[in-house]
Amino acid sequence: MDNVNLRYVLTFITLATEVFSQYLSNDINGGKGPRVVSMAVRSDILYRFAETVVTSTVVNELYDARETTFDVNLPMDAFTSNFTLEVDGVSYNGEVKEKQQARQTYDKAKRKGQTAAHMFYNKPRDTNSFRVTINIAAQSQVTFVLTYNELLKRKRGHYEHVIYIDPNQVVDQLLVEVYISESREITALRIPPVRNDILENAFGFPTTNELALVERPSPRTAYIRYNPSPAEQARDSSQGISGMFKVQYDVERSLDAGDMYIVDGYFVHFFAPVGIRPLRKRILFVLDVSGSMSFGRKIMQVKEAMTQVLTELKPEDLFNIVTFESISHAWSPTMRAATMENLVKATDYVQNLKPLGGTNVNDAMIDSIKILQDVNNVGVDAPIIVFLTDGDPTVGVTNFGKILNNVDLANREKIQIFSLAFGEDANFAFLKKISARNNAFARKIYVDSDATLQLTGFYNEISNVLLSKISFTYLDDTVNLTTVTQTQFPSFFEGSELVISGQLNELDDNFNAITMQVIGSSKTGVLEMSATTKVIENSKTAQLSDFKTRLDFSTIVKKTWAYLTIKKLLLEELKTENHLLREDLRHDAVRLAIKFNFVTPVTSMVVIKPEEKKADKADHNIQEDDAKALDAEEKDADPGTAALNASGTKALTATLKDAKALADSDPHFIVNVKGLEYAICFDVMGVEGDVYQLINDKYSGLQVNAKVVANKDIKDDNHTMASSSGVIKTFLGEIIIKRWKFVIKITPKTLTLMGETVEWTNGTTLSHGKTKIVVDQAGTMVVVIFNDRVALLVMRHLKSKALLRAGKVNFLGFYIVEYKGLSYHTHGLLGQFLHRNVILKKTKNRKGKLMGRLRVSGNIKRPRKVMATLGHRLNMATNSSVSCWMVQHNGGNLLDGNITDYLLRRKHSKESSDDDEDIADDVETEGTTFSPDVNKQTFNNEIDVETEGLTTLEADSFDKDVTDTLDYDDELNEDDENSEMISLEQDEKDNDIESDDTGSLKM
Repeated sequence: MDNVNLRYVLTFITLATEVFSQYLSNDINGGKGPRVVSMAVRSDILYRFAETVVTSTVVNELYDARETTFDVNLPMDAFTSNFTLEVDGVSYNGEVKEKQQARQTYDKAKRKGQTAAHMFYNKPRDTNSFRVTINIAAQSQVTFVLTYNELLKRKRGHYEHVIYIDPNQVVDQLLVEVYISESREITALRIPPVRNDILENAFGFPTTNELALVERPSPRTAYIRYNPSPAEQARDSSQGISGMFKVQYDVERSLDAGDMYIVDGYFVHFFAPVGIRPLRKRILFVLDVSGSMSFGRKIMQVKEAMTQVLTELKPEDLFNIVTFESISHAWSPTMRAATMENLVKATDYVQNLKPLGGTNVNDAMIDSIKILQDVNNVGVDAPIIVFLTDGDPTVGVTNFGKILNNVDLANREKIQIFSLAFGEDANFAFLKKISARNNAFARKIYVDSDATLQLTGFYNEISNVLLSKISFTYLDDTVNLTTVTQTQFPSFFEGSELVISGQLNELDDNFNAITMQVIGSSKTGVLEMSATTKVIENSKTAQLSDFKTRLDFSTIVKKTWAYLTIKKLLLEELKTENHLLREDLRHDAVRLAIKFNFVTPVTSMVVIKPEEKKADKADHNIQEDDAKALDAEEKDADPGTAALNASGTKALTATLKDAKALADSDPHFIVNVKGLEYAICFDVMGVEGDVYQLINDKYSGLQVNAKVVANKDIKDDNHTMASSSGVIKTFLGEIIIKRWKFVIKITPKTLTLMGETVEWTNGTTLSHGKTKIVVDQAGTMVVVIFNDRVALLVMRHLKSKALLRAGKVNFLGFYIVEYKGLSYHTHGLLGQFLHRNVILKKTKNRKGKLMGRLRVSGNIKRPRKVMATLGHRLNMATNSSVSCWMVQHNGGNLLDGNITDYLLRRKHSKESSDDDEDIADDVETEGTTFSPDVNKQTFNNEIDVETEGLTTLEADSFDKDVTDTLDYDDELNEDDENSEMISLEQDEKDNDIESDDTGSLKM
């Protein structure tokens, strides 16, 4: 027997063994498995935003636990927002996690025999499929409730809401309900039959679903009910109903700027005007005619589709065809008008195409872009490339990255490139990148009997461009532009809709409307539309009076913004080749998905039924009491709540022990970072009048700047007073906190909120919008509390009149108490440490001082090392000593860049010019690696600052310690050289190798 036949026999035996094993297992258990006994689907659609809840009950009648897998098909653009298991009358909600973490949680529960479910985004092929794996305990019933959200897209003149029904069996109870509430009158409502066949589900086909009941409570509402009996399900198939239940509709349209809804600080804007004549098309079709296109009917289906598409071109349109295999061929060297004569010739050219050769994607793309751009453009038109291929590049440039870069360089006009991935062998991920980077999208074309219809249907979506270069502007500085999903669009296609969402700036209580303006290029010239939209009041109860869904305006507007923002972040991640930027974008998408409980391509959901615990009623009461106590503790721990309470000063002071970062005294910076037991300390040596940036977060809009003041020598004509060692004693004398339009300036004597100045008064509470400003009962602290878990505290230090006369100054301390609402990209002298990791790599005890080398990573371009000495600092808010790793030289390598990068303003004067030069020299030196060759005079200022107020003996000892620090770095470097091989090997295993600017390894 030859090897081929032997392989077939072995394969057959293997398959037969598996089938027999399954049969035997079923026979032992009575031939039964988990059974679906009911399935109910309810969709609520409010202003295009759909929330669908699928409830299904599954029974395991066997005497052992069984794992059952359900393939749950969702719309392509839907995000799952909840998954709940109901076991024995108790509900267990799912938790959205990072993918790998969710899978590990599920596997652990499964090993213990617990009921559990894991849901993940099934990629890369079926991006609209979720697989729900449920481990059902013996003799038990499980009900799972799946909730997903979708913003309905308008395509070819209508919205389409799809519900996939596929229980794989006849179900005792099967119910589908859809509730629709729209802002305008609903038109063209249609429910086609439940089918998988695209042809029968095409919009405009005369048949409807005879089993679907449709009610119209009002012109703006609709209710659809589909409830087939078991007998009606069995008529469809012995395995019940399987297919797509569709609801298609549109709303009344006019030539206007669209609809906008504003609720709770968020807005969503829908734009889809009618009555605009289409622009002239400038379209080029790029068709793959390589040898692989001969498989099946692919080349014939392309010919059929192109013949149909060519007949739909208008005489004023310009078109061309480029085919490619190992080389590319243009039907015409230039773009041609769609005259009857040219269309006939082009049709003959298409019909005579013969597949052969390889696939030269690069040349085809570059040649097509060149032809389309080499046009003496007269009038407004819409340039478009439609690119179709069924495989990877095999000839010419085959590296995906090089092809992408070549296309970017060639496409100077930013022509939209729409890609069609024909068949399973097409590289859809690559085509999505090409289209995303060129202002368009990619679409899968399935090799099936309806492929021709898929191709022509796609063309119909983009065939008529009504506007180009559309720009949305929201006036009066009401909108936070950094949160807006998109304001510039290359094209608006007939039958589609543009959707924009964002957040508002923090506005005063009198705000009640937004004025918007839309500008685009139309066939008749520039088209400008504007409108003013009022804020929706009472968002939780606002509904249409004659009809209610389970959704409210606050829910849909917030979730629409989150939904679109996540999609924007994932699209930007797809477009960029910058690894660091990709990580940042993915991090933001994961963070937002977890916040709104969305299962996306970067998150998963897991739900676990806890292990059984024996607990009597007394235990239950104890647990309830513990929960109440915990809630009380959390309330006391909240800095805003603490400040508002009568006893808030003590609670707030206790909270300050764990402040994330602070700057106080002259000025000492103390930051607590992940990965390090002790805090990190550094000082900043400035001159009076300097303004430093403490926090800058462009995403949340927060900026905190601090102005430096200095002690005075009243005996010397108010000149700045220096210490005995000649170093200026400086402090923070003024702090300005800005967030969008909110501004407060704090000095030791006054608070200036939005231009109005008041004095510090014990127990004072001020507010601006949702932001509160609270002064504690002792009058020593003021806390600024934003509504998104951001709390900043400023402490004032007042000197006695005698000390003021002696030249001392009042000053401020700044503390970051709560920062959950700040983004990963927060920067500034203190802000950069909120999302930073620092670990202690090596320590050495020298002359009673513990020296250490720190490794800094996190939101930085690459990790770096920092030398530090373990010492102590005074936390002036709590009047307690803090152990910390002290970093010399204005923060040194601990900071991103140089200290001068954080200096916003410096007062130039004759008195301060010398000091400015000293600081500049100090900063320039800091940019180098810590080395004993550095001029030790550079450190004099810092040594003097540290020794001010010490005895002579203590000062000499401190000076010596700094010199020891330099020597210690030499010893650390020597240790590195002696153990280079061991350290390198270990770091390679840990992926912990980093490089400095010179390219050498740092470990």
